[in-house]
Amino acid sequence: MKEEKEVEQVARVFRNMGADEQAAKRMAGQLVKRAEQKAEENKTSKISELQKLLELSVYGAQGLLKPDEKGDFPGK
Repeated sequence: MKEEKEVEQVARVFRNMGADEQAAKRMAGQLVKRAEQKAEENKTSKISELQKLLELSVYGAQGLLKPDEKGDFPGK
Protein backbone atom coordinates (compact mmCIF):
# COMPACT_ATOMS: atom_id res chain seq x y z
CA MET A 1 0.00 0.00 0.00
CA LYS A 2 1.36 3.41 -0.86
CA GLU A 3 2.21 5.56 2.12
CA GLU A 4 0.02 8.42 0.85
CA LYS A 5 -2.99 6.11 0.71
CA GLU A 6 -2.20 4.74 4.17
CA VAL A 7 -1.99 8.25 5.59
CA GLU A 8 -5.34 9.16 4.02
CA GLN A 9 -7.01 6.06 5.45
CA VAL A 10 -5.62 6.70 8.93
CA ALA A 11 -6.54 10.40 8.65
CA ARG A 12 -10.14 9.32 8.03
CA VAL A 13 -10.13 7.62 11.45
CA PHE A 14 -8.92 10.82 13.11
CA ARG A 15 -11.52 12.90 11.24
CA ASN A 16 -14.21 10.51 12.45
CA MET A 17 -13.00 11.18 15.99
CA GLY A 18 -13.45 14.92 15.47
CA ALA A 19 -10.08 16.18 14.22
CA ASP A 20 -10.00 18.80 11.49
CA GLU A 21 -8.53 17.89 8.09
CA GLN A 22 -5.07 19.35 8.68
CA ALA A 23 -4.65 17.89 12.16
CA ALA A 24 -5.95 14.49 11.01
CA LYS A 25 -3.40 14.32 8.18
CA ARG A 26 -0.56 15.43 10.45
CA MET A 27 -1.42 12.87 13.13
CA ALA A 28 -1.91 10.15 10.53
CA GLY A 29 1.48 10.85 8.97
CA GLN A 30 3.13 10.65 12.37
CA LEU A 31 1.33 7.42 13.23
CA VAL A 32 2.28 5.73 9.95
CA LYS A 33 5.90 6.80 10.38
CA ARG A 34 5.96 5.50 13.97
CA ALA A 35 4.41 2.21 12.85
CA GLU A 36 7.26 1.82 10.36
CA GLN A 37 9.81 2.48 13.11
CA LYS A 38 8.20 0.06 15.55
CA ALA A 39 7.92 -2.63 12.87
CA GLU A 40 11.64 -2.35 12.21
CA GLU A 41 12.51 -2.31 15.93
CA ASN A 42 10.26 -5.25 16.81
CA LYS A 43 10.80 -7.23 13.58
CA THR A 44 7.04 -7.23 12.98
CA SER A 45 4.80 -6.02 10.18
CA LYS A 46 3.98 -2.37 9.68
CA ILE A 47 0.27 -3.22 9.47
CA SER A 48 0.39 -4.97 12.84
CA GLU A 49 2.12 -2.02 14.48
CA LEU A 50 -0.24 0.46 12.82
CA GLN A 51 -3.22 -1.50 14.14
CA LYS A 52 -1.82 -1.36 17.68
CA LEU A 53 -1.14 2.38 17.46
CA LEU A 54 -4.58 3.12 16.00
CA GLU A 55 -6.23 1.08 18.74
CA LEU A 56 -4.27 3.00 21.36
CA SER A 57 -5.25 6.31 19.73
CA VAL A 58 -8.95 5.44 19.70
CA TYR A 59 -8.91 4.40 23.36
CA GLY A 60 -6.93 7.51 24.28
CA ALA A 61 -9.36 9.79 22.46
CA GLN A 62 -12.14 8.29 24.56
CA GLY A 63 -10.15 8.75 27.77
CA LEU A 64 -9.85 5.01 28.26
CA LEU A 65 -7.07 2.52 28.74
CA LYS A 66 -6.75 -0.50 26.50
CA PRO A 67 -8.41 -3.51 28.19
CA ASP A 68 -5.09 -5.34 28.47
CA GLU A 69 -3.60 -2.37 30.37
CA LYS A 70 -6.45 -1.75 32.82
CA GLY A 71 -4.92 -4.05 35.41
CA ASP A 72 -2.04 -1.62 35.87
CA PHE A 73 -4.25 1.26 37.05
CA PRO A 74 -7.03 1.18 39.65
CA GLY A 75 -10.39 2.72 38.80
CA LYS A 76 -10.23 2.64 34.99
